Amino acid sequence: MLAQFTLTLLFFISCWGISMGLIVLFCKTVNPFLNRLLGFTIMVMTWPYVQTTLIATGTILKIPCLYGAFAFFYFLTPPLTFIYLRALLYDETRFYRTDLLHMIPPFIQLVLSLPYLFEGFAYQYPFAQELVAGKNVTQLTPITVVPQKIALVLLFIETAIYIYYSLKLIATRKKQLAPDQAHQFIIHQWAKSFMYYCIAIVGFIFLNTFRQYLGIEFFDFIPFGGPLFYLRCILFSMILIGIFKNPEVLFGLPNFNKNIMEEREGQKIIKHQAAFNPEKYYSPISTLTKSQVDQYATILSNYMEGPEKPFTKHNFNIKDLSNGSGIPQHHLAYFFRYHFTEGFVDYRNRHRFNEVLNKIHQGEFKKKTLEGIASESGFASRITFFNVFKKHTGMSASDYIEKMKQPQSNS
Repeated sequence: MLAQFTLTLLFFISCWGISMGLIVLFCKTVNPFLNRLLGFTIMVMTWPYVQTTLIATGTILKIPCLYGAFAFFYFLTPPLTFIYLRALLYDETRFYRTDLLHMIPPFIQLVLSLPYLFEGFAYQYPFAQELVAGKNVTQLTPITVVPQKIALVLLFIETAIYIYYSLKLIATRKKQLAPDQAHQFIIHQWAKSFMYYCIAIVGFIFLNTFRQYLGIEFFDFIPFGGPLFYLRCILFSMILIGIFKNPEVLFGLPNFNKNIMEEREGQKIIKHQAAFNPEKYYSPISTLTKSQVDQYATILSNYMEGPEKPFTKHNFNIKDLSNGSGIPQHHLAYFFRYHFTEGFVDYRNRHRFNEVLNKIHQGEFKKKTLEGIASESGFASRITFFNVFKKHTGMSASDYIEKMKQPQSNS
């Protein structure tokens, strides 16, 4: 009874994974590269379940040549997952030439498997028989010149390396997020969840391999499944459910209102383009009416331009803005994301810039340094101040002062 249920579960997970991979692969999105990566990754991750289904039903005996593809997919999964996470976190749109280096381990495995793949049915059949008989995975006859145990160790090393760099990538990206970048936190949360599920699945596979190596028999009617098989199925299902549950994941999770760099006549310029329109695919949990938007714009303007000048506090954030203006924080998040021309950080920095400009025109630069004026206006970072100033004026603060002095010297 349990064996029949397991076979049904295997078949269901295999079909679900392949179908989900195809849906994501061909889904219409503004970043097709990202979706293709996710689609291929999902289908490659589905292969162990397809493999187990073929073995458990004995189908592998009819097409034993497929055995040669097993190891290739295992070696392909870690680098493909890493490249997907990198593209996801940095909204990449293409492969880089150096990405070919990540394909070296699976390529080597594929090349070593070619002699087996080109041999006839009679040669391949005994290898498939070992699989169906449930022989210990660490004792299978290798189809390449590399002994089975060494191949498993190499696979473990490759997987561990890519897990380390993937986690490092996620941690690095988290440090680069600004507090108001809610969409980036959604992206980061999905990347983190996706990676944790993958680590758990891989961990269960290696634990089962280690169990077989020690000769511990338990649930061995599930080929290469073992006692952790059902947990693997649950975790993989969580990944597939997560794609359906979050439409922004299904549609590639691009950066909202992304600044896209274009090169024209040898010069790089910023072309502002809304890379993703959330309302086109799903409705926000909360929406603002036009009257609310107009009212909030007036309240914020009066509060920010009032005598308190709250933006001059170095740690002034959207929560402080909510407390001071009386507007709920989640309303402010939707206001800046969907109904205003700039995000909260740009809005705050614009007021700080105007305060700096006002102080300069009042002549405070004669008795204070530019850094001092910037700090009094709310800029905690010298670099941020100079970047914001140049963004609004097209020149550095010192050049602006010199230009402002020019008419006075001519008179």
